[in-house]
Amino acid sequence: MSTTPATNETCPAELPNWCAQRHWAIFWIIIVCSVASVAGRIITVQNHTAEGEPAFFSANDRSRWSTIRALGDSGTYEIDSVITQRSQQEIADLEAERKSAGSNNQYYKINWNSIDKVQHVGEDGRLHSYSSKPTLLPTILSGGYLAINRATGLTMERDSVPIIRTLLLILNAGGWLAFMFFLAKTINSLPVRDWSRYYVLACGGFGTFLSTFAIVLNNHLPAAVSVMIAVYLLTLIWRKPDSSRLAYAACGLFASLAFANELPALSFFAAALAICSIKSFSKTIVGFVPAALIIVAASLGTNYLAHGTLKLAYLHRSDGEVVTSVDGDFWKALDSGELPSEIRSAAGKHFEMSTPVVEPDGWPSTPTDIKRWVVRDAVSSQQYAITNASKQTTYAIHAWGNWYDYPNSYWSKQNNDRKSLVDRGQPDQMVYTFHVLFGHHGIFSLTPIWIFSLAGMVAMTVGYKFAGQYQMRWLGALAIGLSVVVVGFYLRRPAIDCNYGGVTSGLRWAFWLIPLWLVTMLPVVDWLAKSKTGKAICYLLLAFSILSAAYSANNPWINPWLYEIWDWTGIVK
Repeated sequence: MSTTPATNETCPAELPNWCAQRHWAIFWIIIVCSVASVAGRIITVQNHTAEGEPAFFSANDRSRWSTIRALGDSGTYEIDSVITQRSQQEIADLEAERKSAGSNNQYYKINWNSIDKVQHVGEDGRLHSYSSKPTLLPTILSGGYLAINRATGLTMERDSVPIIRTLLLILNAGGWLAFMFFLAKTINSLPVRDWSRYYVLACGGFGTFLSTFAIVLNNHLPAAVSVMIAVYLLTLIWRKPDSSRLAYAACGLFASLAFANELPALSFFAAALAICSIKSFSKTIVGFVPAALIIVAASLGTNYLAHGTLKLAYLHRSDGEVVTSVDGDFWKALDSGELPSEIRSAAGKHFEMSTPVVEPDGWPSTPTDIKRWVVRDAVSSQQYAITNASKQTTYAIHAWGNWYDYPNSYWSKQNNDRKSLVDRGQPDQMVYTFHVLFGHHGIFSLTPIWIFSLAGMVAMTVGYKFAGQYQMRWLGALAIGLSVVVVGFYLRRPAIDCNYGGVTSGLRWAFWLIPLWLVTMLPVVDWLAKSKTGKAICYLLLAFSILSAAYSANNPWINPWLYEIWDWTGIVK
């Protein structure tokens, strides 16, 4: 049913012209303000905490930018030459060159190195360093870098600031515009009060950590944008059985893009595939699937070009297959750095080493009942691991598979003192669960508007008008299922991975779920909007959510404000 302009509280799905125009006038005010805020921070972003640094705020950023620079300058995924530190003499020479030219550019002081890297044998048979991040996004952006270079002559080595800001404007500000637009399109199609629509759009524009991450290169924002567009397309396909094959293709494209940027988003991709198949199996086969395969092929293909395998780099965190085994008692010899002749003879059939060196185990997640040693050749790039289960006489020799385990790796237990407190992991599962949900990195404590989402998922699934009249139970059930699976997955990780995503403003691994959380808060927000008290509660929770996002607005790679309070009071352990 429609309403008159004087008493308008809700508008039907088929909006009168005056109603639709008013909605979008207000929507665009919120969208423009949000996008302008993001763009303004991008064009002024610079890391003032480190001399000469552009928009590099963490190892996470540098890891991706190093790949983009290596691809653009040398056409390789190997980042060795990019991350190599200059000698003091080189720095002195460059400083003299800068002063004689009257330039303020201190590009030679930029730190390109990163702890987010892996090491493995390249095509030339030698060990090289590579970014541990998925390859598709840096590969695409390297094309943007090349275009800028060809058009202007700017290079990442000497002109990183303008190049980085330009690429971030295209990727993040453009992506943010798409995110806000499709959020508005989605909530505008649901039967709620006007106030509720504006409130949820404002939450998306200012009250989440996605806007915080818009000033740095990361995978979380592109994944969330992809999910937002796919969610809109899913609601469109569900409501309109005659949706075109193009809608199905676009849904497959963006659902797979989410998966390409966030591995756990495979669950969302599978759900989107199932929903589309239910509505039209034929359109799913000719539309959704081919579009998805394009992204899957591009993601795996660039990974293969970079690493010579389809397995993603950050999944190489354990020893390879057992190539042979030897029986005996070699514990003491290996601990003293000696390689027994029996092991050397057996391993020599698989690994050619002239000068093998035995090193003690440095990997922190090795089980306590397993003894491990690493053997590296002092001359070649050959290496392998030896393991022995407690009280066993069999010593297994493994092909090399742990790309994070290299000399002086940040992640080794020998470097534990170098790690930040959160990077050392939280061994207490109950403590970790509390802080993930309600503590210093809490989903609900840092962004309390998600309380509405939690209740809204249930309401949308079982009792609200979305569930019946508009047949939206699937959306509430999807949000509940994905939230439980994803958050539960990260809660059950080994202690070394229980680090809240590292030094960062929030639980970034769950950020790609934000589009679902925003849409599913609508039932509860709409119910609260019936009264002034309900609206006051909404305003209060949004204010706290904006506070959390604003605290990290100029650098998302810092601890949340709640964590800092915990630290100041001495509670953090």
